[in-house]
Amino acid sequence: MVAFGDSLTDGYGTTPHTNIRYPDELAERLLASHRRLSVLNSGIGGNLLNTDHPCWGGEAGVKRFKREVLDEPGVRTAIVFEGVNDIVTRELDMGPCGKFPVVDEHSLIKGYRTLIQAAHARGVTIIGTTLGPFKGAEYFDTVENERIRDAVNHWIRTSGEFDAVVDADKALSNPDDPDALRPAYDSGDHIHPNDAGAKAIAAAVDLKEL
Repeated sequence: MVAFGDSLTDGYGTTPHTNIRYPDELAERLLASHRRLSVLNSGIGGNLLNTDHPCWGGEAGVKRFKREVLDEPGVRTAIVFEGVNDIVTRELDMGPCGKFPVVDEHSLIKGYRTLIQAAHARGVTIIGTTLGPFKGAEYFDTVENERIRDAVNHWIRTSGEFDAVVDADKALSNPDDPDALRPAYDSGDHIHPNDAGAKAIAAAVDLKEL
């Protein structure tokens, strides 16, 4: 299976060189349950679902999905955990690198549907992951950004278009403030989970869905 996403999949916020990113923790769970399924980490820090950017995350997820997921030999399942960067960079101006596009839940859903269609055409199971909270994360935390995140998560949970759902938002959010990371899972920047948060994401995956 391929864990496909951005820095939360790549492991930013976890202890470096310890292999405790969420795909690593998921691989440990699979090993312990005697399931013969390997895990490939295809997370790229800063990656956006819909937009190429020369200074932030490289090639869009909708473009690299075929090469980095569907063309991998023996792939059976993809877990998609991507979209936060599209939301938090919307309209951000990076000077010579250009301005990010305006996005909303509809443009993100269109991107997810592109991945779903491509996966199903190859007979690959595709699992959607809800987007985690980012309240207090520098300029990322705005009323409109939160509205878009909530709308996207509602669609992921209820549309039935993904074959299954990993509710990372529920696993990571603070019960007393659902728009924020649980303090025990916060790496310090209020958006990237720490080691314990990575374990919580992996624990939210239903192994039977793989």
